[in-house]
Amino acid sequence: MSLENRFDQEYDAVLHLLDRQVLDKDGLFVCKVDDLELTETEHGLTATALLAGSPALLPRVSGPAGRVAQEFWGKMGDEQADRRLPYRIDFALVEELTSAVTLTVTRHKVLVRAPDPEERDDEEPVRRRLGTLLRFPVLDASGRTEGKVLDVRLDEEHRLTSLRIGKGSIASNLGYDRNEKQGPALVRAFVRWLHRHQQEVAIQDATIDWEDRVVRIRGDRTRTQSTPA
Repeated sequence: MSLENRFDQEYDAVLHLLDRQVLDKDGLFVCKVDDLELTETEHGLTATALLAGSPALLPRVSGPAGRVAQEFWGKMGDEQADRRLPYRIDFALVEELTSAVTLTVTRHKVLVRAPDPEERDDEEPVRRRLGTLLRFPVLDASGRTEGKVLDVRLDEEHRLTSLRIGKGSIASNLGYDRNEKQGPALVRAFVRWLHRHQQEVAIQDATIDWEDRVVRIRGDRTRTQSTPA
């Protein structure tokens, strides 16, 4: 029985895509998804590439430990000028997302270094990191903290449509709080109660301030618990 391709519907980036294995068209292992490249387009933020390697993974480690790890990695191998840049796989090479991410090509030379943001010219699109966005606190219209960004929802064209915000826990990354079919009913009910204050906010109702590293939402939001099956 063939598995459902999640790219045929809306999907949650953290829940469904991050940390999945990437396989080439022959089923050979390539890497795992350590982060996503989000590009500012005329249609809004759009996922344009899978990012892999320590430079993509280490920034997702919060707190002092993450900063120390990033500094240590950057100082290793000074002869590699591009060592601090993650590897990149363009979404044009991605075929489907099931239990793994499958590519349309072989793994030979498919991993290339991402562009250096410090060398971007004014005509190039602005590229962001999902991992960076996931660390941003979220403020409501009165300036009160609502939590942080826990996940983002993408449509079939990989365009960001909404943010999931709240205090979060490891259980949230397992999907118990969003999927009616996930896990034992008792566990699912408990986790959904635990995360009852989480919100899903449409991207048009939010402003992402990359410079101040914060997300601001406008007005009262309707809190939901739904997710793609």
